[in-house]
Amino acid sequence: MGNHDLYTRTILHEIEAGHPVSQRTLSRKLGVALGLTNLLVRRLVTKGWVKVTGVRPHRVTYLITPAGIREKTRITRAYLENTMRLYSETRGRIRESLDRLSTSWPPDALGRDGEKPIVFYGAGEVAEIGYVSLQETDLHLVGVVDDLRLGRFFGLPIHTPDQLGPAHLAGVPYGCLVVMSFRDADQIRTKLRARGFSRDDLFLL
Repeated sequence: MGNHDLYTRTILHEIEAGHPVSQRTLSRKLGVALGLTNLLVRRLVTKGWVKVTGVRPHRVTYLITPAGIREKTRITRAYLENTMRLYSETRGRIRESLDRLSTSWPPDALGRDGEKPIVFYGAGEVAEIGYVSLQETDLHLVGVVDDLRLGRFFGLPIHTPDQLGPAHLAGVPYGCLVVMSFRDADQIRTKLRARGFSRDDLFLL
């Protein structure tokens, strides 16, 4: 789904909600310039998805039309289908990566009871999908580190990077640090290498 459909969906959703909406508030919601917002709204009016009623000079009210509701439903359905497809693809990619890590696990890095203990670096959406994929492997998550987030991750406390060492996280031993990011993986690797982590200590998806 392109940005244009996402903009359309957002505008139609805000208008359908029934709250007073101005182009300035829509501009902030969309994160685009006011001039572009004006063009987007005019396009929706031209297509018959939005109706404009004048309340007083320089003050208008936007109403979503039945055609606009149908269009919003279509875009939302396409958005959900695309989201599910991306989730499935991402989960498959992560699962394949974790399988590779498990297969190449050195025998001398096994934990007690033959476990393969790992730590996630990152507690965002990729890590959440990774946790689901992890359940289908023999890898064992013993800790989580994140640069920004605190709290808990599926029952485990989220640690700060200063508690992380190449073999221990807050005193808990592990065999491999898995970088749970696609976009920032190289940046994270560079930062960790500068802190003394070797190539063998890290695993990138």
